Amino acid sequence: MKTKLTRENIISRLYTVCEKYFFPLLLGAVVMYQLFYTYTYGSERVLTFAFTAYEAVLFFVFEKLKKKKILRGLIYLLIGGLHWFAAMRLIYTGYSSGVTFNDWFYMPVSEVGENWSYLGFLFFGLGFFIVSVLYYFTVYRYRIFGVMLVTVFPFAIRGKRSDPLSTFAITLMMTVFLAMMVHQSLVSDETRETGKSKLRINRSYVLGVALFVTFAGAASMFVPKPDYKSELENGTGIFQYTFNTNRSTYDDLSEESSPRFGSDSTGEILFRARSSEDEEVIFIRRQSFDRFDYDKDRWVNDEKYEAYFGTEEMEEDNEVNSPKFVYDLMKKLAQTGRYEGFGLTSKLFEDSPAYSEESWLTLYSTTYSPRYLPAPLMIRSDQAEYVRKTLHGEVYQQDYYYGTLGTNYGYWLEGDNEHSYLRQLPFDTQSYRALLFSALNNGDITVAQYKNYLKIQDIYTDALGSSHEIKELAESIVKDKESEYDKAYALVDYFLKEGYIYDNEYEPEDESIDYFLFNSKTGNCTSYATSMALMARLVGLPARYVEGFVAYERGDDGQYIVRDSHAHAFVEVYISGAGWVTFDPTVPGYRSTSGSNNNNDNNRNLGVIIEYLSRVVLFLGVLFVMIFIVLFDRIAERVFRISLMLRKSRKSKLTALYLRLMKLMRIKSKKNNRGYTSGEICEQAAGFGADIRQLTELFNECVFSQREVEQNEYEASYIVYKEAVKTLRKKPERRRRRA
Repeated sequence: MKTKLTRENIISRLYTVCEKYFFPLLLGAVVMYQLFYTYTYGSERVLTFAFTAYEAVLFFVFEKLKKKKILRGLIYLLIGGLHWFAAMRLIYTGYSSGVTFNDWFYMPVSEVGENWSYLGFLFFGLGFFIVSVLYYFTVYRYRIFGVMLVTVFPFAIRGKRSDPLSTFAITLMMTVFLAMMVHQSLVSDETRETGKSKLRINRSYVLGVALFVTFAGAASMFVPKPDYKSELENGTGIFQYTFNTNRSTYDDLSEESSPRFGSDSTGEILFRARSSEDEEVIFIRRQSFDRFDYDKDRWVNDEKYEAYFGTEEMEEDNEVNSPKFVYDLMKKLAQTGRYEGFGLTSKLFEDSPAYSEESWLTLYSTTYSPRYLPAPLMIRSDQAEYVRKTLHGEVYQQDYYYGTLGTNYGYWLEGDNEHSYLRQLPFDTQSYRALLFSALNNGDITVAQYKNYLKIQDIYTDALGSSHEIKELAESIVKDKESEYDKAYALVDYFLKEGYIYDNEYEPEDESIDYFLFNSKTGNCTSYATSMALMARLVGLPARYVEGFVAYERGDDGQYIVRDSHAHAFVEVYISGAGWVTFDPTVPGYRSTSGSNNNNDNNRNLGVIIEYLSRVVLFLGVLFVMIFIVLFDRIAERVFRISLMLRKSRKSKLTALYLRLMKLMRIKSKKNNRGYTSGEICEQAAGFGADIRQLTELFNECVFSQREVEQNEYEASYIVYKEAVKTLRKKPERRRRRA
């Protein structure tokens, strides 16, 4: 016989559902929110809401399956298999988008973007597993260690990405976990079947659980973190041998440059370097970019450029345009004596021979395992065994994917002789092009070499989208300079002369390059490098934006220490007669001069202090909320009595006392007494042991007549009110059990 649905029955069913499923669903939503937050730009709330609905549907299905004792296992495996198949298809779709799963999993969303195929895998693949664990270990069987597996996911994933959870996120997740631990132990099917459930959800239960989990969650913030780093935190461990999980933002090449604002470096040491030269700073490039996309506010690499060159021509281009090769080519042409009309004479190479001192550089790390190796611009590529030549310069690819960094490079030092050679070069773009054309006709260079230079001129002078104001500024900076080298250095010196400021934390109200150049004059290396590259192009100098590292910090042993915070953007300008030359327009301030770790340590110590203070503030806030909850009745009563003092009329004060007593008895009895007479109110109060007849008689006499309340009468009524409040606060005595 079906039970008739009434309002009471519906409320009772909803109460039962919430009692049994609320905390597991809430914990699943909180855990998945942290994962969605990691991989999206701002869709985490919508995804979490959708996942909560998805959780509820799966819980409903699991409850129905629970009744089918024979088939439930097979049906669950079928549902799980469908989810797994869908998850694998989503991963396959994600791969076809051009972003590997490893890159998406480990790199910041700002680098690889939102990938909804992989998010679908996270939602349905990992989500189904999490919901299954939550249901089985909270509703069907109560096993708290099984539930802990769910809470580990955000810590593990964010830990592998060197992206720790915030204090608030940890506190929220642990608070919900503790609340569920206390509550589900009393409502699970296993507990009910064994008859151990003695749950009675009332105000005392809710207040007790809330106070316990809130205090425990707040106190957990003060548990000190161990100094020892686990294998997981060090980027190694079980997953490394199957998925190459030792990844970071700097491990692979990308089609877009890094964001110009919002640096998230941690100061972690990536690798160390040894050099045969005692250079103050070494610029180590990772990759360069072709074009600035104003819509994205990023530098990008377009496939059309690589198709424009072709693989063989790209290799030829890197040879033609490397500084050492171009220098040797110019020297060879000068020796023929056929190009003196262009200013190319043997004297240019006699006084100070350039690119003659070969140096070496060793990079090594036990934890950093990039797929593409960082290297100086003027590396001897014939000594690099695993070189891949591209339009954007030579990059050096490891022959293995899972190892650690360890490589030696030979390179030509760019010292005083090299700079002297660059200053004496007599060419501009037009005369250098004419020189190469003449050399082509004379058979001194190949057609491919000549065409490649024309393509460099075509691609790396593109500044489409730049404002007229930037062009005017660039032209004014170089107007008195004759050589291309002097023009490039004039652009470098401009930022220092005009008082520009380096600030890696600065985020302007307007992120455009125009605002940086003409308004804020404050930014980090990406803004400086972007500005110089665009201005160089606008005055006819081929230039490319480069991202890599700047090695300047020295350890106690004199070796260079390169951290993730040493990631740097700089510029390479093609100087006619010399090839690509490195320029750094960023004003001083981005690197220390002492070469010690003091600045980094001070920054980290300051971060620790700020983190600790934030925990103290949060703890005090939680403590305040706890005190407010515990003393809410007393606080409300104190506020009421203060409000009485602000009333001028004694009659209004008496009315307030009467209405206040009605409200207190309504809360205590859970009965609506708004329609009660004064006599019935007295009887209700007497049922709780309070005598308020004197107050009600005075209320009837004065409120319904024109008689004013005397001061002594009000004071007597106020005493009656206070005694009644004390009586109403007392808890009813429990009846003793009979023996």
